[in-house]
Amino acid sequence: MRVIAPCRSAEPVAEPVRFDIIDISVVVPIYNRPLQLRRLLGALSRQDYPRERFEVLVCDDGSDENLADVVREAAAGGLQVRYLRQGRRGPGAARNLGLACGRGEIVAFTDSDCVPCASWLSAIVAAMAEPDTGLVGGRVGYEAAEQITGRCLNFLMSSSLGAAGARDPRCVVSMRYYPRTCNLAVRRDLAVAADGFPDAWHGEDLEFGHRVRQRGALVHFVKDAGVVHDERRSWRQVFQEAYLKGRARVRLDRCCGMHQTVHALPAALVVYLVGLILTIVFWPAVVAVASLPGVVYLIALCALTLQGAWRLREVSATLLVPVLAFTIHVGYGLGYLTARLGPGAGALAKQSVDWKALRAAGDSSRLARSDGGDPP
Repeated sequence: MRVIAPCRSAEPVAEPVRFDIIDISVVVPIYNRPLQLRRLLGALSRQDYPRERFEVLVCDDGSDENLADVVREAAAGGLQVRYLRQGRRGPGAARNLGLACGRGEIVAFTDSDCVPCASWLSAIVAAMAEPDTGLVGGRVGYEAAEQITGRCLNFLMSSSLGAAGARDPRCVVSMRYYPRTCNLAVRRDLAVAADGFPDAWHGEDLEFGHRVRQRGALVHFVKDAGVVHDERRSWRQVFQEAYLKGRARVRLDRCCGMHQTVHALPAALVVYLVGLILTIVFWPAVVAVASLPGVVYLIALCALTLQGAWRLREVSATLLVPVLAFTIHVGYGLGYLTARLGPGAGALAKQSVDWKALRAAGDSSRLARSDGGDPP
């Protein structure tokens, strides 16, 4: 994996508009969130990549709210967008629906709570010009998120001390990089050959990246292919998400061998905290010695807090960053331990996606394209 910054491509030669030539399909799995979807489609309509050369597939995972009208509104504005709907099966299945129905050689994925920059698609296509490149990820920005909690969360996920550089391989300390589906692009033939995304609700993007990588594809991080992730979670949701990700990591280890020492550190923190509490209760004479690892962790949290306050330029980050970091670490560690020590986090059964059936299902549920034609 290497970090690249593609140069801007030359201006396209003027030619008659042809809606049968699609370079890239953008797949958006979604459950409810009509306001966020409208904002995302607006950002996609402002891409500097030629509008006639990309399409958007909104894959509704059984929403209760009306998303079709939002898609119609975007289509009326000239965006090539299709609406596909399935029952509530999870984001992995929704992405597979988009994979099956997309027409582009490249398929890009983002989420409904993201806002891509204007050069997002241009940067992806430029990176994919290298024939060995199979999987591309980009920067997940946090500075422009609307809520301070979202800004802090995404800062943590892109930092060394917060989450071992999970979303940004440029960090000093970084785990092996796999693009997350809030900002991921892949060659469609590789994605199909890798059997698409698993049906898991957490860690499905990591397993998908692993499958693609196993086929010899190179993974690139493209800093100019940026999106803003406007994440909005309560403290309880942050803890629950971290817990489920910890469990997913054990599943990924068992089914794919995707594990590094850094993944076990939050579990070690939880074990240490339990041991410290027991020491305080039963062996108070050795508390001073037992507290030394805790002091080291507190120093790391202080360093992370200062980094977050400096990056975000907000005083409130000095409170939220350490609280959210501790919540993520403990939640992830508990999830990891419960999965590692108990049943219920084994490998998923090997799936085989019926792409023809998925495409037929998508065609039966779609709205018309913005140019009034039908897909080939």
